[in-house]
Amino acid sequence: MPDLRETGAEALALLPLPNVSALSQRQTEGTICVWCGAGLIPYTARDLGARPGPGGGTQIFPRGCGKCVRAKAAEVYKIHVSQCGKCLRNAPCADRNDLRHLASQGAS
Repeated sequence: MPDLRETGAEALALLPLPNVSALSQRQTEGTICVWCGAGLIPYTARDLGARPGPGGGTQIFPRGCGKCVRAKAAEVYKIHVSQCGKCLRNAPCADRNDLRHLASQGAS
């Protein structure tokens, strides 16, 4: 089984989704980007992991395009480094490192 840190799955789970109840079926199924609506192909799509559906019901399986993943990871990275106790003590945590990697690599 691959290491979750290696695949970035934990960092991808930190990326906030748009209002889940406003997403289209294609966005909740992961056939188009959850943020911009661009069509996805397996090579470029980033699986954001199973998430709770509207009202906490059925799970959804959103995915994002590389451009949106990079942008969202950069936003979350900025927030994270300003609020994480470990990072503020100049001891970067694993989430910081993974978010930085996502922000610079996105679809890799």
